[in-house]
Amino acid sequence: MPSLNDLEQYLNAAGIASKKDNASTLCFVLNVPMTSGKRKAFELTATQSDSGLLIKESGGCLPNFCPNRHINMGGDFCLGFEIEGLPIHDWVSYIKDYLRAQEYVNKHRKWPKQVKEWSHGNAAYYQQFVEDALRKLRGNNVNIDFKKIELREVSPAKCYPNQPHYHLYYDSELVATGIGNRILNKRAACICTTDGSAKHKHKTIGGCKNECSKTLYQIPFNEKRRVLEDNKFWEYFKGQKCCMTMNDCKLHNNI
Repeated sequence: MPSLNDLEQYLNAAGIASKKDNASTLCFVLNVPMTSGKRKAFELTATQSDSGLLIKESGGCLPNFCPNRHINMGGDFCLGFEIEGLPIHDWVSYIKDYLRAQEYVNKHRKWPKQVKEWSHGNAAYYQQFVEDALRKLRGNNVNIDFKKIELREVSPAKCYPNQPHYHLYYDSELVATGIGNRILNKRAACICTTDGSAKHKHKTIGGCKNECSKTLYQIPFNEKRRVLEDNKFWEYFKGQKCCMTMNDCKLHNNI
C-alpha cells in the first residue's frame, strides 16, 4: 500500500494543493470525473497508520459509518484487498472509482453492480480464497458457474464413522466425496475431463497436476466460512445506528 509520503509527492506533481495538519495527516480536495461527464470535488483526509494509509471523506458528503457503503466506523474507506501493492497512481484511480460508486449510492440508494464489492470483516478473506480458486480453474480452462456448485453432507462413511462425510456436485453431477477438507475418491475422473477430449479421458483427481477437482472441492467450504464470518460481522454491529442512505441495510432491518 502507498505511504502518506507517496501521496504527498503525487499531489504535488499533479498540482493538487494539500495541507499537513501533522506528520501523519494530509488534507486535500480531489476532483473526480463522474459518469455524467461532470466533476465532483471531495474533501479528503489521509492518515498514515501502522496498518497502512487510511483515507476518509471530511466534507460531509458521506456518512461516518455504513458497512453497506464500505465505510468503516469513523469514516475510513473500506477498500478491500485489491489495492494491496498498488503504486500511488493506481491507488488514486482506485479511490476515484470508489468515490464514483459512493456518488451513485447518494443518488440511487444502492451499490452499483459494475463496481466490485468485498464481503465485510474477516469474510473478505474467504471471498478472496473463493475468487482465487475460480481464477485458478479458469486458468486451467475449466469454466465454473459458482451457482452450480453444491456441497451435501451425507451419512458418515463406515471407515470414518466419526467424521462428517460430504458429496460435491457440480451441475447436479457428483464430482467428489470427502471427509472435511480432504477428498477421498482420488481415482475418479477429474472435473477437467468433462470437455470430451480423449487425451484427458483417464485423468483422475489424484493424477491431475492442476488439482482441478481438489480446487473445486475447497470452494463451498470457504464460501460457508465467508457466510459465517459475514453473519458474525453484522451481529457485532447489531444495534448501531443506521445512516438510512441505502434501501437494503441489515442495520436498518435490525432496528
